[in-house]
Amino acid sequence: MAQVHGTAFPGRAVPHGARPRPHEIAPPAVVAAAKVRIPAAPPAVLVRERLHTLLDAAVAEADTGPPVTVVCAPAGSGKTTMLATWARHRVDRSGAHVAWVSLDAEDNDVVLLWTAVVRALEHAGAWPSGAGPTPPPGEPHGSFVARLGTALERLAKPVVLVLDGVHDLHSDGAVRTVNFLLRHCPATMPVVLATRFPPPLILPRLRLEGRLREIGPDMLTFTPVEARLLYLRDGVRLTDAELALLMERTEGWAAALRLAAIGLDAGQPHGELISRLTGDDHFVADYLLGEVVTRQPEDVQRFMLATCVCRTFPARLAAKLSRQENAGQILDWLERTGVVTAAHDRDGASYRYHPLLRGYLRAELGRRDVSALHRLHRTATGWYLAAGDELRAIEHSARAGDNDLLTRLLAKHGLARVLAGDGRRLGRVLDAVPGHVLGRPSVALVAAATALELGDVLAADHLLRSVDGAAYPLRTQRLRALRATIEVHRARLRGDTTEALNALKSTRAGQTGDLDVDLFAHLNRGIAAVWTGNHEAAEADLTEALRLAVAEGRDAARLQCETQLAALAGARGDLATVGTRARAALAIAKDRTWESTSRCAYTYALLGVEAHERLEDERAARLAGLATELLAAPVDPSIELFVRTLGALVEFGTADDPHQVVAALREHWQRLGDRSIVPALVAYAAPAQQRMALLVGEYPWAADVLRQVTDLLGDGGEQALLRAILHAHRGKAGSTRRVLEPLLAQRLPVVSPATLVHGWLLEAQLAARCDEEHRAHEALTEALSLAAPHEALRAFRDAGQAVRSLLAGGAGRFGRLDAFAARALAEIPVTAADPTDGLTEREQALLTELPSMRTAEEIANTMFVSVNTVKTHLRGIYRKLGVNHRRDAITVARTRGLL
Repeated sequence: MAQVHGTAFPGRAVPHGARPRPHEIAPPAVVAAAKVRIPAAPPAVLVRERLHTLLDAAVAEADTGPPVTVVCAPAGSGKTTMLATWARHRVDRSGAHVAWVSLDAEDNDVVLLWTAVVRALEHAGAWPSGAGPTPPPGEPHGSFVARLGTALERLAKPVVLVLDGVHDLHSDGAVRTVNFLLRHCPATMPVVLATRFPPPLILPRLRLEGRLREIGPDMLTFTPVEARLLYLRDGVRLTDAELALLMERTEGWAAALRLAAIGLDAGQPHGELISRLTGDDHFVADYLLGEVVTRQPEDVQRFMLATCVCRTFPARLAAKLSRQENAGQILDWLERTGVVTAAHDRDGASYRYHPLLRGYLRAELGRRDVSALHRLHRTATGWYLAAGDELRAIEHSARAGDNDLLTRLLAKHGLARVLAGDGRRLGRVLDAVPGHVLGRPSVALVAAATALELGDVLAADHLLRSVDGAAYPLRTQRLRALRATIEVHRARLRGDTTEALNALKSTRAGQTGDLDVDLFAHLNRGIAAVWTGNHEAAEADLTEALRLAVAEGRDAARLQCETQLAALAGARGDLATVGTRARAALAIAKDRTWESTSRCAYTYALLGVEAHERLEDERAARLAGLATELLAAPVDPSIELFVRTLGALVEFGTADDPHQVVAALREHWQRLGDRSIVPALVAYAAPAQQRMALLVGEYPWAADVLRQVTDLLGDGGEQALLRAILHAHRGKAGSTRRVLEPLLAQRLPVVSPATLVHGWLLEAQLAARCDEEHRAHEALTEALSLAAPHEALRAFRDAGQAVRSLLAGGAGRFGRLDAFAARALAEIPVTAADPTDGLTEREQALLTELPSMRTAEEIANTMFVSVNTVKTHLRGIYRKLGVNHRRDAITVARTRGLL
């Protein structure tokens, strides 16, 4: 090995009792050349520019003085590779000087330490070899470091000093002299320290002075993008799912990523190989044993084996598991050395091992003493039960080898965890439960409720069949009520709850005395009542469910209650309450980080409808997009239709192909419309569906909407409104008003309050056409009085120029409604086209048929007129629009807003 001979330092150790002669000095220190060179980077190293940018900024001179940068992260975090790559790039790109020293335990000898520093500076080009400062015999170390700093201040070109492995320095002399350098660091020499844990240096003082720059383990962690690029350099292409699994297993730890790459072949699927990456993997285990575990004292190793049974644990639990009273002290040491990480909250600190290290420790514990492993899990179970954390207690009981304990906990606390929103974690426990435990009815029912929460209908059905096929019937009222309530939940997904609700009535659902079973019953019965249009019963059940959910801390149930109560307010046309309730639901979701999950799809859709009705178009489009993106199968048919309908409403006005938007919505309704759909949804969506169908020239589709409403809602106000709109489209003003009259006289029941708003607006337009000015004003006033309390402006904009003219003409004559009327007027563009502008009623009716591209004969059959009449109207349309062809007529009509 090549060697560099250094300058002799006084103060070297001499044999006991020996006296050095005055003319003697210590022999020259020898420094390995590799120790003072920038390490060579691996061939496939990934240059992480974001970290290079951080380092460039860190070593730049600050107003507070020469900066000191600390790169602090546990073993295997990629500190040395990253710093070496940065240093070489810095030298190659700008010719900068970078002095590098790879420290180890021998550098606690001050002579070796500063000899290496001087040689590193010479190697970096700070000064010629042998020209650096050399201390005369007897000079104190601090004095030499001061002279070294003075020499560095005279450098024409700055040099960055990198000390890699500072955690190995602990001797008084080494720490004292390095501290002296850091405190009096010359402006020409920024210092970078790399360490596995915070060294005993004056870093707190430097932090207070504003001179310390810190790069921690979080910054060194590989991002998913960086991990993908790292593997591409090895010729390994990962799918999104494989990359997600890799990041879950490694958490972006550099060493783990490199170890995982060892077993991957560029030509084979990688998912299974990555899934087998655990702490028990041969390569991983060897690395963890050598770099982490054996570096700890024996009592700390025993502590790590005892506490590894928990994913996270506070110091009190660690003391219980390890039976070591100094558990807090050990945890402080492990956190300081990067073996555990700590998360601090109002309850104190919670600690965790890296998943691979924990996996290694658990495997080692299992190899040494399986009974100890079970005992530790039982200890954790009891501790978490006493602390009120039932889910963690269940998780540990599943690994404690005590099936009776597991059965008791699942039966007692399982449903509560589902209602609290922990269904996914509980599902993982249930997946590993032995078959004979899962066959017990009390456990099977909890598993069925969990499966439905996770959308696994087939699993839920299988579990329910096992319960129903048991040799003995369910023994308690609690279990019978739970079984019937689960069936109601299942029936909601089928879209028919009648039979399930009848069965529920034969139990004590809601009155069992078990708060979670009663909450579950009130929630599902309330949702079913919303679906069937029984608003009073729905409000009573959902309000009671919300009370119980708040009292018991069942967040998922709270979110559902608030969302369903928002839907109930929407069915009554109360947009303000829709917003209040839906925002309360989102606040719960954000507290639990659920805002980007399927739990919130319906909530976003309700807020989207509120925005749509108030003409907040951008917000409505954003919320509709979120709802559609988060919609997950299986879902209640009414919720899916609600989300799909909102998406079509907000997309229609800006779509390049509005015909396709209407066609897609029609397909959704045809697919799901034979289920039991919420009446309020049918009533709200139908006028908009029909209007869009007419605007794209699909009169038969508009007629289908009427037939669908008749089938779902029967004869009533909604049916009358839709029939009236079709008559108006045909230009039959007289028959339209006759159809509307019983609706407006309130002799017909309506499901949605918006139906009356649409009806009065149509009546206002028809009266105006018949020159009945007073009646038109009266009808418009009725519409305003119904819409104003809820600031529902959408119907007025959709009504177009005719209603705008009436609003303008009646300005100042609406009394207390004048302000809302002015807002409605302002929201209808001056250029908004009246469907009859410039065209007769027959021509307008024919114009709406043109985009369908049906032949004149087919249109004539649809309109019940002769082909010659159609052709006559076509010539009139072409003349008034200034075109000669059908396609041009469609284009001009859409430009003018006639279509």
